[in-house]
Amino acid sequence: MNRRLVLPGLVLAALALAGCDSTTTGTANPVASNAPDTATQGSGSGNGAPKVSNPLNPAKLKADACSVLTSLQRSSLGVEDGTPRTTSAGTTCAWVYRDDETRSSRVDIAADPNTDGLAGIYDLYAKGGKDQYEYWEPTEVSGYPAVYAATKDFRAQGQCKLLVGVTDTQAVQVFAQIGNGPGATDPCPQTLKVAEAMVQTLKEG
Repeated sequence: MNRRLVLPGLVLAALALAGCDSTTTGTANPVASNAPDTATQGSGSGNGAPKVSNPLNPAKLKADACSVLTSLQRSSLGVEDGTPRTTSAGTTCAWVYRDDETRSSRVDIAADPNTDGLAGIYDLYAKGGKDQYEYWEPTEVSGYPAVYAATKDFRAQGQCKLLVGVTDTQAVQVFAQIGNGPGATDPCPQTLKVAEAMVQTLKEG
């Protein structure tokens, strides 16, 4: 059944998942090294936010968000090639699930614009956000600190947001909206699978 999906409030800048059909063009800059840029290192402290013990290099994500899911991963996840988008939050990528003929099921990945990584997100939560978030569930993604969080809980309507700390100053937002199938009422497992694939790609450089 095709559902009309409404984006939940985001932790920071809206990703503009729907209504923006423009795509970015050009050639992404290659990643020179898998070693993290020293500019991305930080304290990782801030209202309980865990430190990232093995930082990843987010350059690939920032240069070309669609490159963080390989062809093999896309096949395994059941998604089409990604569509790049440019929003106020930066460069994002959206992948549509192939088995949904209504094309109402997709997942988006973007580098979160908060320069304090998960620490900044935890700060927002501690400064009154805990009274506004309808779900806030710390977790891990392939050994990296993460949190499921949104100001509105639309998980039963197929939406799930997961923020993953890849360095102490860089978090990655993975957002799924599933219109059909089992994920339409339980989307977070699919969000987690995509986040795990993204982390694996960044590990490999």
